[in-house]
Amino acid sequence: MKGQIWSLDFITSIVIFLAVLIPLFFVWSYVNMQNQSQILFNEVESLTLSVSDSLIRTKGSPEGWDNASVESIGLASEENILNSTKVSSFLFMGNNEYNRTRAILTGGYEFFFNLTDINGTSIGSIGSKPGNRMYVPIERYCLHNGRIAKLEFALVV
Repeated sequence: MKGQIWSLDFITSIVIFLAVLIPLFFVWSYVNMQNQSQILFNEVESLTLSVSDSLIRTKGSPEGWDNASVESIGLASEENILNSTKVSSFLFMGNNEYNRTRAILTGGYEFFFNLTDINGTSIGSIGSKPGNRMYVPIERYCLHNGRIAKLEFALVV
């Protein structure tokens, strides 16, 4: 009789142990997955800020770049003042050589770029806003042709 009780106690303790351990495993997996998503979002958000800063604050590389010579894209003639020639070159390049532009600008992430004047009149855009995919948008304000312009930039995750 003692051997049977010991077996019943052992089985009961295993069932209770697994009843606690299995939900704990699923909770751990869920939290870990959420953490990985947050890390990816933070990295993409940081890259989005960095790229938008580069666009409106730097001249690019080389300083007088064109579609053939560009190494790093910057649209500014001065900090927060866009150079119309570079904006036109960027729009042309982005709409005609999107994959090359994407590689230079973001390292491979898909992106959306839109430049409008303060009244909402479109100056130009590259790509389209992603519908149901996760993306990280940012709006920046700068001067273009002596007028305030809104630059929208987003990276698609």
